[in-house]
Amino acid sequence: MAKKKFNVTSTLAKNKPVIPEPLLAPKIPLRKNTKDLDDVKEKVDSLHSKESAAEIPTTEVDKVIPASKTRPNSRTQPVKKAAEPEKLVRLTIDTPAEMHTRLKVKAVLSGISMRDYILRLLEKELKKG
Repeated sequence: MAKKKFNVTSTLAKNKPVIPEPLLAPKIPLRKNTKDLDDVKEKVDSLHSKESAAEIPTTEVDKVIPASKTRPNSRTQPVKKAAEPEKLVRLTIDTPAEMHTRLKVKAVLSGISMRDYILRLLEKELKKG
């Protein structure tokens, strides 16, 4: 027996919610650029020209930018180099679980990390020999 087909499009159209048109913010007019680009270019060129830089005495520059605010460069102040850290090499060892626990307890009681504790033990042993 064939299935009876039902047309539900009219029912769906009746029950379809009416969505109001979204309210948009009012348009704001763009600001017009009133600057003359040629004038701006001339001013920039005059500021960056070699002649204008030569006209400013160094005393005026020092008044504008105090020496304490300037960064050191190779011409004025020597740059101090930080001491290079000691080169480290990784050492991996396998220990029994019980020994690991005892090392950890000793390090905690000493108030230092396991790494520092083991390094101190090794240093002490190497100084003996």
